[in-house]
Amino acid sequence: MELEGAGRLAVTAPLGLLVLQALWWPLRPWWLGQEVPDPARLLSVAVVCAVAAGSLVYRRRAPEVVLATTVVVTGLAWSVAADAPAGPVAVAAALGSMSVWRPARTSAAGALTVAGAAGVVAAARGGSVREAAGAALTVGAAAAAIWAVGRRRRRGLADRHAVAATRAAAATVPEFAAATERRRLAAELHDVVAHRLTGVVVAAAAAHRLADAGLRAEALAHAGAAGAQALTELDEIAAAPAAGPMLPDIRWLCEERPGTVLHCTAGDLPAPVAALAYRVVREALTNTARYAAGARVEVHLEAAGSTARLTVLDVGGAAAGRDVGGGQGLDGLRALVEAAGGRFDAGPRAGGGWRVRAELPMPGDAPARDWPAHRAGAAIRDRAVAVLVFGLSAGIVLLPGRGDVDLLARPGPAGTLLALLVLHAIPMAVRRLAPAAALLAAGAVMVALTATTAPGWIPLDPAEAFLWTWWVEVALVYAVAAHGTGRGLWAPPTVAVLGGAALGAGHSITGPRPAAAAVLAGALAVLLVPVWAAGRLARVRRLSQTRRAEHHRRDTAVAADRAVRHERHRIVSGLQAGVRQHVTAMLEARDRGDLEGVHRRARDGLRALRHLITVSEPPEPPPGLLGIRAVAAGHRATVRVLGVAQDLPDAVALTAQEAVAALLRDGAAVTVAYLGGALEVTVRRSPSSDAGPVPPAGAPGLARARSLVDAGGGAVSVTDDGDTVQVWLPLTLR
Repeated sequence: MELEGAGRLAVTAPLGLLVLQALWWPLRPWWLGQEVPDPARLLSVAVVCAVAAGSLVYRRRAPEVVLATTVVVTGLAWSVAADAPAGPVAVAAALGSMSVWRPARTSAAGALTVAGAAGVVAAARGGSVREAAGAALTVGAAAAAIWAVGRRRRRGLADRHAVAATRAAAATVPEFAAATERRRLAAELHDVVAHRLTGVVVAAAAAHRLADAGLRAEALAHAGAAGAQALTELDEIAAAPAAGPMLPDIRWLCEERPGTVLHCTAGDLPAPVAALAYRVVREALTNTARYAAGARVEVHLEAAGSTARLTVLDVGGAAAGRDVGGGQGLDGLRALVEAAGGRFDAGPRAGGGWRVRAELPMPGDAPARDWPAHRAGAAIRDRAVAVLVFGLSAGIVLLPGRGDVDLLARPGPAGTLLALLVLHAIPMAVRRLAPAAALLAAGAVMVALTATTAPGWIPLDPAEAFLWTWWVEVALVYAVAAHGTGRGLWAPPTVAVLGGAALGAGHSITGPRPAAAAVLAGALAVLLVPVWAAGRLARVRRLSQTRRAEHHRRDTAVAADRAVRHERHRIVSGLQAGVRQHVTAMLEARDRGDLEGVHRRARDGLRALRHLITVSEPPEPPPGLLGIRAVAAGHRATVRVLGVAQDLPDAVALTAQEAVAALLRDGAAVTVAYLGGALEVTVRRSPSSDAGPVPPAGAPGLARARSLVDAGGGAVSVTDDGDTVQVWLPLTLR
């Protein structure tokens, strides 16, 4: 079978390692002046290296097993002969693959395992505790670097996948927006015009059936009033969306319909909730007039905490006529309520009659807290870099063979040096969160290191100490330029002055030290300016990518708005050309006293309206809040939004939607909170749901959510009872 792409690389990489190992031993005597080991040792090392290299074929499918295998066989090989390069390379490849394809905790455990194995191998070869600790720190530093690179690769893959998915979904955004507008207008038309025409049909049918002169006059009068109101409402809808009704409008609606009793304990309702409750009540009363004419109706409205509960009950009755309903009212209401994050159900009562019940979420503010930035993916990678800094520096101190100076022979200076190395590494953990403060802190430690080595308190050349660690300052100069709030022009000269002072205090300087420090500082400044420029270039590129993404979202929004206007124009034109004509003809029949004509024209108007507002299923929504609501609607779950909704980066939008899809169960409740620098999504079991809790820890849904959020640089937490899962996703921190 022909191998392409990653498959070919998976096979050629182990073969390359074996070739490297095969060439290493013959060249070693010529290159390093060492003797070739005996054939038995060569064979044993070749076997274990072949096993380590061959296991890399499965490094993506089972990275944990491959890493364990490579660590064991490499440890065996190095216990025999510490000159088998294929083994360490195989371990590095396995750890890198594990960092890319597994969550942070799992891959971090792998990195710690590699570091511990290095210490065990050093001890097995007869090394002292000092040598074992030095080997563990040095290898751990390398493992931390590999882990950080793998984590960045994992985030990059997630970003590219999200961008591709969002770009693919962008083509359907206009169609989705048009379908949403069509559903909205359908619900609005059904609530106003259909409500009027249904009342006319019911009254005309009753008067015609009973042949009562008084009822006939009342039906004609009602047709005139309702027809005039229907024309006014059609004109209002054609001109602009009507202002949303409030709680007094609900009271008036109940008073308008005889036999309706309102029990309201809500002091006030926000405008969106009141408008939705008004639609629910109006649809329920319209259906009662259609299917239970003259029945007593009770409307219960209460607001408790974060939910407004509405129930409409009737005792049943006779239907006013056949074929007066379109069958879309309840479905449209259910879609509207669930899109707003509520819950809706309607059906017959056990003792007769009908019940309509809706739970509407009350809007709220986002919690007064910000994103814990120290838990984001970029911050975790920076901690790994801090481990790299300390591990390399401390490993050099602990490993023997540094010449005549043995720092560990004097516990005081060695302890001071190790403490300074720890303090020098800590600022790297916040190089993106607070780059300027990190550089100043590292510079202060560099001053202390120079002050303790120059007078000989620590038997180490100050210039050598600076050359060991100055790449930390170089990385922080880059971070100040790339992630700082200002331009950071002060960073290169500051580091150059500190470095010049350290190099000028070196033991090899025989001339005037101030002059030497000034010259060396100038040379360092020349070297640091390109580093600063690279950071600024990275910042410009990142901002340019952000602007392009914003422009793309803006263009998509413009296209969606254009599609909405086109759909609205199509429906309004149909109203004017069809429904309005039937209503006008109904009024003309009413003026003639033609009750049959009124009934017929009202029914024709209902049919035309039903045909015009027939709503097909919209396409898949774009990732983000719309996608979360669509996923929740499929599970009859509620969605509550806290804070001010905003455009989300592609990766955050897609990750949040996929995580919710993995966690949802029927009847769950979802809360989406827009925090200062992050998106917080909470999935919890609804108190009124019998669907059971969200997946417990270790369940496939939760495991998938953890993997998705981990790739997006976020975090997941689960309550002890497993009923609530909370997801955090950073918006900007990379």
